[in-house]
Amino acid sequence: MAATCKSNEKVFAISTISSKDILSIHVVLNDNDESLVEGLKDIGMEIIERCDGLPLAVKVVGGLLLSKGKTRGDWLDVCSNVAWSMTTISDDVNQAVYVSYEELPQVLKQCLLYCSLFPKDVLIKSADIVNMWIAEGFIHITSMKQPEDLGAEYYKQLVSRNLLDPDYRFYDQKACTMHDVIRSFSQSVVKHEGLFVEEGHNPSFTSGTSKLRHLSISKNVTEWDAFHKQASPRTLILFESPRVDLKGFWNNLSLLRVLSLQGVNVVELPDSISNLRHLRYLGLAGTSISGIPQGIGDLMFMQFIELADCVKISHVPDSILKLRKLRYINFAGTNIASIPRGFGKLEDLVMISGFPTHSDDNTDQVWSSLEELGPLSRLTMLVIESLEKASSGSVAARAKLSSKAHLRILNLGFTQNREVEEQNNGEQERIEEVLGNLCPPTCIEQLAIIGYFGHKLPQWMRMVPVFTFLKRLELSSYACYELPSGLGQLPSLDYFWVDQAPFIKYIGHGLHMPSIGGRDIGLDKTLSGGAAVVAFPKLRKLGFQGILGLTEWEWEQQIPAMTTLEVLTIVNCQLKYLPPGLAHHANALRELDLRNLSHLVSIHNFPSLVELRIVDNRTLERIYNNPNLQHIYIVSCPGLKVLEDLPSLQSIEWVDVTAQVLPDYLRHSKLEKLIVQCYISLLKLISLQDANSSESEWGKIQHVHQLKATGYISAEETRYISYTKEPYSYKTDIGT
Repeated sequence: MAATCKSNEKVFAISTISSKDILSIHVVLNDNDESLVEGLKDIGMEIIERCDGLPLAVKVVGGLLLSKGKTRGDWLDVCSNVAWSMTTISDDVNQAVYVSYEELPQVLKQCLLYCSLFPKDVLIKSADIVNMWIAEGFIHITSMKQPEDLGAEYYKQLVSRNLLDPDYRFYDQKACTMHDVIRSFSQSVVKHEGLFVEEGHNPSFTSGTSKLRHLSISKNVTEWDAFHKQASPRTLILFESPRVDLKGFWNNLSLLRVLSLQGVNVVELPDSISNLRHLRYLGLAGTSISGIPQGIGDLMFMQFIELADCVKISHVPDSILKLRKLRYINFAGTNIASIPRGFGKLEDLVMISGFPTHSDDNTDQVWSSLEELGPLSRLTMLVIESLEKASSGSVAARAKLSSKAHLRILNLGFTQNREVEEQNNGEQERIEEVLGNLCPPTCIEQLAIIGYFGHKLPQWMRMVPVFTFLKRLELSSYACYELPSGLGQLPSLDYFWVDQAPFIKYIGHGLHMPSIGGRDIGLDKTLSGGAAVVAFPKLRKLGFQGILGLTEWEWEQQIPAMTTLEVLTIVNCQLKYLPPGLAHHANALRELDLRNLSHLVSIHNFPSLVELRIVDNRTLERIYNNPNLQHIYIVSCPGLKVLEDLPSLQSIEWVDVTAQVLPDYLRHSKLEKLIVQCYISLLKLISLQDANSSESEWGKIQHVHQLKATGYISAEETRYISYTKEPYSYKTDIGT
């Protein structure tokens, strides 16, 4: 049990230890609640006992308690919930999950159960599931909040209650999975209204299931006739099913609100889709459909159309302009090069992805698709592609981006290719003017600029500190000679990623603070010991990838910055050393990923570093004085000779299929676990187990508690050694 202070909050953790797992329930308490902390001990321990030491149960109930009040009575309500003692619950249903479900508001119950329609190998993306919730009528349009915003809040509540598990590869918890136990529970609750059928399990309809409202079918299902008998489904979701003849379904789908055919081998969307008068969500992502029927314009309630990665679609019918309730459309990954003139009349649109830039010169006045964006004042998310096709900066200005008061996510994409790169100065100036006239509104939260091949920054990118709400910034295939100045002064920025910026050779103090006339504002004051604002106060993830000419990153210890940085990735550059200010101030840095840094010599003095990944750093010699470093992943770093002052090191994964011997530093590393991937000849030397020779390969690693080694004969054929020191175990297939 522990109570610790952090800023103005106290974190109360009740813990039990089961094998190697430490299970905790965390509840935020006010600083003055010392007596309350003591008063909750007994209740917390009783709740944990009711969870039977199961990690998922404790995790879910912990999420529930976080959502409750901070009084003893609130905890007692959870502890005394009748669901703990119900004997009618199936053995397959976890009582803690049931208690957490019962405590949900009704709308969150609906939303959670709907998530169980997704198979376990499919990510539940927030944008997709929220749109489906809205189409189903779970979320209502109010004067206070847009339904997408309300749905996003519901989604985050399910995450915070640990009923959905975020996939941390996605920014801001934008994709989740559902634990098998929670999915099974949800499917058992919804069984009389919804059915999920996965590969290898054909449907078994019982009495009372002829009027299922929600049908979800994953992959290969053979008994399609059973589905034809369903009288009034509102949801039909197919995942990667083989070719399906949809014509046979239409007669029974008159009440359908959601139709999603994700990855299904469908080649044609029948004209009879116009009979689905109640349809609100049409998901065709990844299908082989080559066209959209003209009759789609008759679906007057349509709100969401998903066409992502429909590579055979190249045209959008004019009838789409009749869909005045349309809120979302995704053209990304299609071959749609133009949109119908008059698209700007769809004024309910809040999200557009893959919007194509094109112009029509066949009229008296040049018309550009960008001007159709001008009237769309409710947009919250916009992704524009092929901006190099904009004929001038004045044409780009017609999109009126700066006046869109609700726009939070903006991606500006240029199609970069060698022919465009080699255009004359006039073309360069045109493209710079185009970006210069696409200034986002100051309310923007996420901004990506992809493929910009102008060499100059537009004026609005030289004034980035005005974007005080900006949280995420991505610059990809970026041809400018400098990064925007003053990024460190953005108070909300938590993610900054630069991918492929070949002309940047130097990163200076201007990254941290704006500069005028070559002088960094505030730098003199900082270096002289005066009070200074911390640069990048909320930055958590930073990446520099493909900055091939980068040789120096200047940042002295006197410049406080990046104190919240957790993950740093640097790939493909010529940095000789990491800046002193990084090691001195990045005291929250846990993960460091360094790949193909052709001149780097050492990695040292990172007090909080836990995981280190080093790949193809040929000149790297030393890793030292990283007191909390626990795991190192090493690939093809032949110059590495020294690992020292790493008292917390537990495991190393070492990969080198060209090495003839194991590195000597393994001999002096006290490891719990070592994973080796090498060529078969080295694996055979390890298998000799010659411990008497000080130079033997086995002598370097025999002290390791657990070894897993793989030797490659070819890309397809391998041999292995598996070794445990205590209790002793040694297995190998060498010689077979």
